[in-house]
Amino acid sequence: MTEGRHDAVDPPREVEALAPGEMPSPRRIEAFSDGVFSIIITLLVLDLHVPRLTALHGAPLAAVLLDQWPVYVAFMLSFLQVGVIWANHHSMFHYIHRTDHGLLVYNLLLLLCVAVLPFTTAILSEYIRGDDAQRRIAAQIYSGALVAVGVAFNVVWQHALNARLVHPHSDRHRLYALRRHWLLAPVLYAVAFGLAFVNVYVSVTMYAVLLFYYALPGPTVLRWITASQARKALTE
Repeated sequence: MTEGRHDAVDPPREVEALAPGEMPSPRRIEAFSDGVFSIIITLLVLDLHVPRLTALHGAPLAAVLLDQWPVYVAFMLSFLQVGVIWANHHSMFHYIHRTDHGLLVYNLLLLLCVAVLPFTTAILSEYIRGDDAQRRIAAQIYSGALVAVGVAFNVVWQHALNARLVHPHSDRHRLYALRRHWLLAPVLYAVAFGLAFVNVYVSVTMYAVLLFYYALPGPTVLRWITASQARKALTE
């Protein structure tokens, strides 16, 4: 009898965990995003075409394949770009422990910007060997899409910080360092956008440099900012 009354008063622990109006776990957003990233990165391969035997016209197959080098370069560049964006997205959600409606919307905006990359990659690979005007426009479209990705990524992270969606026990110096680190991305891609007016190949080279930098785990700048902020806090 007492046990019955106790069960009626105290709900199961699983029910207590689901407070009214609670948003879905950030793990659901991350899982959905992972699925979208995997589809986007797979779509990039569709731009790789096998030369038809009837289209060789007596030319060696190796020569025809080598003639498609812009397609291979654009594929590798964009495959790694999407992979690095996914890796940084994973790092960002490592610190996010709850969600709100704004985070859902801004994350969808980020995925929208990333989903455009297969299209911009196809344009770059097709027109990189065109005339100067065509190369310039193709490079500007590609870098413009990356600027949009960088801006959207920072909107997600800034909202998570402002809305206090990050884990309360996270190192605030590291959160600040991550913010500075990721804020550089759209700025540097905007520089690459400007370089396309001068030299398209220099602009593409800058993509590769930025790709390497943001692929590094715990880059030097991030560690330096974190350490300097910690030292400053100790002296205050």
